[in-house]
Amino acid sequence: MTLLWEHQTADTHYSVRRSGASIRLYSNRVFHSQWNPDRPFAGGVWDCLSLPVLYRPVERTRRVLLLGVGGGAVIRQLQCLCNFTELLAVEIDAQHLTVAEKWFGIDDERVELIHDNAIDWLANHDGEPFDLIIDDLFGHSEGEPLRACALTTHWVEQLQQNLCAGGLLVVNCVNSHELKQALPVFADCGLRHGYRWTLPAYENAIGVLCQQSLQAREWSRQLETTLPGAALQRQARAIIRRPLRF
Repeated sequence: MTLLWEHQTADTHYSVRRSGASIRLYSNRVFHSQWNPDRPFAGGVWDCLSLPVLYRPVERTRRVLLLGVGGGAVIRQLQCLCNFTELLAVEIDAQHLTVAEKWFGIDDERVELIHDNAIDWLANHDGEPFDLIIDDLFGHSEGEPLRACALTTHWVEQLQQNLCAGGLLVVNCVNSHELKQALPVFADCGLRHGYRWTLPAYENAIGVLCQQSLQAREWSRQLETTLPGAALQRQARAIIRRPLRF
């Protein structure tokens, strides 16, 4: 693995490394993000954050909110999946935004990278609702990732209030237990339909939630028409997708 860039602040060591055609971001040894233009969907947890967009007709996903940017792999994947008109990406770590632009190639006039605390930003946001919100707010402690904002009623209500009718909420959880514990909160906020997405190589459990029912058949149909190539489609179908039991 080749070191391309590193930076040290008072409490964080950042590095960008190349492995083959893949660019990887690490913060304090935590593997944050990866992008490979030759394999945009390569079995990483980022696939589970972007591919749920296919539950809805891709032409209906116009405004996207991404809370937590990392290196920007999810943005690059969404560019492959839907023709959004506006994507707001909020990230507290300025170094991550630098990496997203310089090393992950985020250069799209439709994308606005915002350096801010996403929790505060959402509390103060007063704009149009979003068709897709991705909550990927993670920090780290002693080399281990952890959610930066617990899935409390207050937080989930804020997310839901900024979601358009029939919009999709995608939430990254540390594990299945954390997602299961939050199901009553989602249900109380009107998000009573959804799936749990997981990958064998990761403990993360991604909640895909909506006020309306989500159809696996619709996701599969859109996958076939949106993602070119049998190999990419096989990779996407390898994700474990299970209905959530509220």
